[in-house]
Amino acid sequence: MARLECAACLLALALGACGGATSSEAADGSLDPLDSISAEELYRRGRLLSGGGDYIRAEQYLAAAIARGFPEEQAMPALLAACVEGSRLVSALQYAEPYLLRHPEQWTLRMLVASIHMGLEQHARARDELLEVLRTAPEEPPQAHYFLAVLYRDRLEDEDLAREHFGRYLALAPDGEHAEEARAGVPRPGARLPVRVPMPEEHAGGEEAP
Repeated sequence: MARLECAACLLALALGACGGATSSEAADGSLDPLDSISAEELYRRGRLLSGGGDYIRAEQYLAAAIARGFPEEQAMPALLAACVEGSRLVSALQYAEPYLLRHPEQWTLRMLVASIHMGLEQHARARDELLEVLRTAPEEPPQAHYFLAVLYRDRLEDEDLAREHFGRYLALAPDGEHAEEARAGVPRPGARLPVRVPMPEEHAGGEEAP
């Protein structure tokens, strides 16, 4: 199945805004030290922290930059990258999904959200977001068909729909990155997919075979 890298590969496309903000006071009631830093400097430091692998602090600085007025369309890809690289997928959704509610036409960001749901094993949510991408994108993104095919094949157990989306992916991107896998998922005329052999625990009655 498509892994977390599928989310990372979409970060360069994702443009959006976050609904999050940072507090003006620290937990102990003292002034937040970030208050004395400009939005531009917060963004610069956030990128540096992300480049150095300090993804949690990078997220804090980049979110603060947006809250301070730094252009969201410029900071959001870096913020989501920090969340994904730091395996903070739920946080990434908390920044991305409020934006989609306000700007549902941002299909590239929706693709990223779908891939994050895949990483979180939220298969039905991922499917719904990908179908929405196909409804709203001005042109069919081949990657949406590939993700859907993988979901139907590996998680939602619908071989017919998996073949349909693999076929559509090949029609749109015959030499695409996933073309070889897609061809394997679309059998030649007259060929049959292998029959899934049930495991012992799947026998009738739920009892294990002796």
